[in-house]
Amino acid sequence: MATSAPPDVIVPATPSPPVVLSRLFPGVKPPPSALAPARTPNPGPEAAAALIKALKDNHERNHIFFNEFSFHNHSVHHLLAIYALGAPGALIDAAYQDTHLDHLRVAFVAPQQVVITEDNFTDYLGQDHYYNAYLDYFHRVVLEPDATIPAILEKYIFSDHYNIRTPQQGAQQPEMLNRLMEILIHPIIHVGYGAEFGIPGLIAEGLAWTSVHPAGATTLISRLLFTPKQPEWMPKEGSRLRALNILSLMLRDPRFFGSKVLDKHEYAAMLLSHGEIFNKYGEMWDCDIKCQEDLEKYLEELTWAATLMYGVGSWDGNEVEYRADFFTAHIVTSLLFLPSLCAHISHRSQTLLLRAHFLTSITWWVVRGRPSFRVQEFTSQPLPPLSNSPSSKYSNTLPGQPTPGACALPSQTSPYALNPNPWYPILASALVHPNEHLCKVQRALAHFSVMYGHREAGFVLESLSKDGVDVDPNYAYLDGSVFLRVAWLTGATLGWVKEGEENTGVWNYQEFHKEAVEMLEMLNYTS
Repeated sequence: MATSAPPDVIVPATPSPPVVLSRLFPGVKPPPSALAPARTPNPGPEAAAALIKALKDNHERNHIFFNEFSFHNHSVHHLLAIYALGAPGALIDAAYQDTHLDHLRVAFVAPQQVVITEDNFTDYLGQDHYYNAYLDYFHRVVLEPDATIPAILEKYIFSDHYNIRTPQQGAQQPEMLNRLMEILIHPIIHVGYGAEFGIPGLIAEGLAWTSVHPAGATTLISRLLFTPKQPEWMPKEGSRLRALNILSLMLRDPRFFGSKVLDKHEYAAMLLSHGEIFNKYGEMWDCDIKCQEDLEKYLEELTWAATLMYGVGSWDGNEVEYRADFFTAHIVTSLLFLPSLCAHISHRSQTLLLRAHFLTSITWWVVRGRPSFRVQEFTSQPLPPLSNSPSSKYSNTLPGQPTPGACALPSQTSPYALNPNPWYPILASALVHPNEHLCKVQRALAHFSVMYGHREAGFVLESLSKDGVDVDPNYAYLDGSVFLRVAWLTGATLGWVKEGEENTGVWNYQEFHKEAVEMLEMLNYTS
């Protein structure tokens, strides 16, 4: 998707009064739930001070998109991820100043200085030039004296009134849950950070982000989750399937595109041509949350599915390059925020949120070629820090390592003395790596490992066998080591920067921008 050209005359956004800015960004709060990711301690108070300073500056200075191709401003996501991983203030400053400010667009006043109200809320949805108008609107919402995150999320994301209005009111349907999942699942990440850290300014930004995203998946989320009556093909309650079995059925479905990776411009066409097929698979998922135990069960299902779609789906064997698919990686990074969001919302809204995420995830997985999951081969490889085959594309040994002391446990020559816990170098390298997506992926995978790393091979078979469909035999080998394996390959693919390697350039926005320009030129040439 390309945004429209900037207005002929750019009027910079009016700065917020300091007292308002302080209310929007009062500081960080602890995680809202035991299911939300824990945080690594920072060296001292300067880390939080640097974080809040940068968040305020970005809020006042920068627009949501930094080019005409709807490329997102990732600065907030980057800074909060490394803060949560324990970054010091100097590193947070450098991440903001050196990797983001050189390419961001200035925040500007909406055309005709439009003011968003309840009456015209739907008139400018999906139009990025009105981002600051929606931001001003949500400033007023979050700063109301009795405003709470739960009430705001329930109203603006999950209520019928802000999704499908019957009869329609205004220029278009709000479809806010739909928009939350748009353009590679980015708005949910931003709102999710606000829910995780308890920062009103991030909730306002995230809802403004959501408002100016398109409702491109209308054939999916809105139709599936907000239709007044259930379609005839919907499986009866009790006959629905678990997420991993649905992925197995989709792998065998001849109506998709084999292993073809679709171009971004083919995405909308695919939604029109195959939207009902995706809806049927989405409706098959046995997700109906009535209690906390249900929530925990379905979050775990999504975690295994997401890790397979990105992590194992990116692996073509130990001797070839790991693809580290950028698009399915966002299934993983966005999933991290579901626990924090669910901590603030009702069971009904939790069900809507998880269903919307699953539906969006399987769609992107198909777009990226619907790769299969060679779990048996993937988990049979030696686990870092144990040495792997010399023919492997990526070594299980880090470059430039010191020699342990003679008294080191279990012995001076043991690989466990040199690298007792591979998660430490994985996260440390992600902290200093200039790519803003790596820290998000590694943080998510580390959290998943904390939650589910104890699962032994075969754990999932009993539940999957209850669905009455053929269970993929590969699932017998799925275990809690998969999160470390995926994180290690991801780190190796992007480069062990802390250990002296170069940034490989994978996932760099410059490469995506170049590809987008070339694609636009091709489309213009053929039209």
